[in-house]
Amino acid sequence: MIAFDRVSLALGSFSLDDVSLTIGKGDYYFIVGPSGAGKTVLLEAIAGLHRPDSGRVLLRGTEITALPPEKRKVALVYQDYSLFPNMRVIENVSYGLRVRGMRKEEARAEVAPLLERFGITHLADRYPGTLSGGEQQRVALARAVAVKPDILLLDEPLSALDPVTQEKFIDDLRRLHREDGLTIVQVSHSRREAHLLATRMAVIIDGTLVDEGEANVVLNAPKSREVASFIGVENILDGTVTANDGGLATVAAGGLAFEAVTDAAAGEEVTLCIRADDVVVAVGDRPQSSARNTMAGTVLRIAENGPVAEVRVDAGVELTAVLTRRSVRDLSLVPGTPVTLSVKATAIHVIRSFS
Repeated sequence: MIAFDRVSLALGSFSLDDVSLTIGKGDYYFIVGPSGAGKTVLLEAIAGLHRPDSGRVLLRGTEITALPPEKRKVALVYQDYSLFPNMRVIENVSYGLRVRGMRKEEARAEVAPLLERFGITHLADRYPGTLSGGEQQRVALARAVAVKPDILLLDEPLSALDPVTQEKFIDDLRRLHREDGLTIVQVSHSRREAHLLATRMAVIIDGTLVDEGEANVVLNAPKSREVASFIGVENILDGTVTANDGGLATVAAGGLAFEAVTDAAAGEEVTLCIRADDVVVAVGDRPQSSARNTMAGTVLRIAENGPVAEVRVDAGVELTAVLTRRSVRDLSLVPGTPVTLSVKATAIHVIRSFS
């Protein structure tokens, strides 16, 4: 639907550098990256708020690089909601339709189903300053959807919401994407949000697109150590392939020998990525799986986080596993407990040095 073809854009000391990506019709596309990476600038460039210094922006194959925002049929929702404080909820939601020439009563009738859909009908006559963060976010989303955009742009819509409200709003967004088939582009810091919502995603760091593709591929098979670190891979080890037997390689990393599936040849430097939930923990010296990789270790510390716990283990190199809190209790795990870790060869993602 919309594509960037080698787009570069300088804003003061910041610049987007040679960005190329394609967002298809019906995609739920995430743009992730650290603070200051250029995520919002990229979102605003899609909206037409910034004109590239070089490169092209295409919509359905037609160049729109110079097309002004009001002609792009996009709606942008910022993380601070940007509601009009002197307008009631019903006036905020119907504002875009009024600007397009629709009469007041017709516009109000048009948006009434949206108020009901987003559970804000009872707030119709309230002013934004009297609403909670979650209520304001729903009003902002309803206002954006009311103009029937081709593309909905969301700038960190969940960042200011409490955890309970976040979960409800994630459900709203998932339903909006599924039921309306709307193309959505969302800026976020959160790997979890991407896992729950994204169909495709891009990782941008320092103004450069460093990874892009189907969300499950980017999250589970990052292209570089930098991307793996950003998206939260818990165990990242640099090593060297010592042997490769038909695609099953032995890799020396952190003083240990790992077996992993890769075409990397002996002598090649690689990076191993191991998700914490792929690390199986057993008490004592008997592993609980037939995985090819087993390591003896000692529990260093346990950090509980809601229903799960991160278990840090010294196995010659420090590795992290994630267990349910109940499993930690059932295994009687405490710092100092001797354990055996197991990791399947197929669970290790290998990043080759030239990839």
